[in-house]
Amino acid sequence: MSRPQGLVEDDKVPVLLFLSGGRRFGIRLSRVREVAEIGAIESIEGESEDYIGVMVLRDEPIPLVVMRRSGDGPDPDLPICIVLQSGAAVVGLAVERILGISKFAPERSVTSLVADQSPHHVYLDDEGGMIQAVDVDRWLAAQPKLPLLSDQRAVRTAEKPRPAAGPQTRYMALTVGDRLLAVDSSLVERAVDDASVAMLPRRPGVRLESVIEVSGNVLPVLRLSADGHAQQTIYVIVGFHGQKWAIATERVLGIVTNESPPRSAGDEGQERVIASKGKFHEVIDLKGLIAAQVPDFVRPDGTRA
Repeated sequence: MSRPQGLVEDDKVPVLLFLSGGRRFGIRLSRVREVAEIGAIESIEGESEDYIGVMVLRDEPIPLVVMRRSGDGPDPDLPICIVLQSGAAVVGLAVERILGISKFAPERSVTSLVADQSPHHVYLDDEGGMIQAVDVDRWLAAQPKLPLLSDQRAVRTAEKPRPAAGPQTRYMALTVGDRLLAVDSSLVERAVDDASVAMLPRRPGVRLESVIEVSGNVLPVLRLSADGHAQQTIYVIVGFHGQKWAIATERVLGIVTNESPPRSAGDEGQERVIASKGKFHEVIDLKGLIAAQVPDFVRPDGTRA
């Protein structure tokens, strides 16, 4: 008996995709604390061949590793850090570029990616291509070979116990013009930069002016500005109101968490602004954006947005 179709999508897991050494890799989003730009890298001794130095993120020293060494010292083409954390251990993975978030079936084991006999895992995309799954524990478990992991553990153990915090919403940060924006990452499927754009005829009261084609699907383009469309070449694909939409943007900054003080327990309204790395990001109100640009949109269940 075949499995019900609805279970297939439910079984998929969100994966953060990135580029390193010209190849695509993926990390389960649940293993990612945040994504940050790499500033200065300090040269502190470490024994792991993947280790390249230490960066400081908001007064927190984080050892940096790479998928593979490309020479002596840090690679200038690795400007982005994916911060990985398990308990008190924190490691930063330096990468070339964040490609976005996609949902895949759980990773599969393969043995033919490299010459050694150790197990490796991959995700399969919609076209049957393989994306190597990153083994985060290979670094988090290698504490004797990476500097500062023991120091991190000692410092955190010495801190006063804090009350358990609830789950934090993570956001995909992006830019449009001089605006810093954010969208709930649980709604994001992926980001694309090679979509074919088609213009729509003007209709009274409708601000929707274009659509894009992604994997054979035509998606409406939601604009966050009245001009500058030529620079908005990246499209963040989100699922909302039972349909997929494309938010046009100029640059995707990565995944961030809200560093604002927690709101009161009775405040259940939508976040309007979040703080990250000392900067404020306006949270995109997807419901309001759709209602403003497509006022006659009807949900799949027949109700209007």
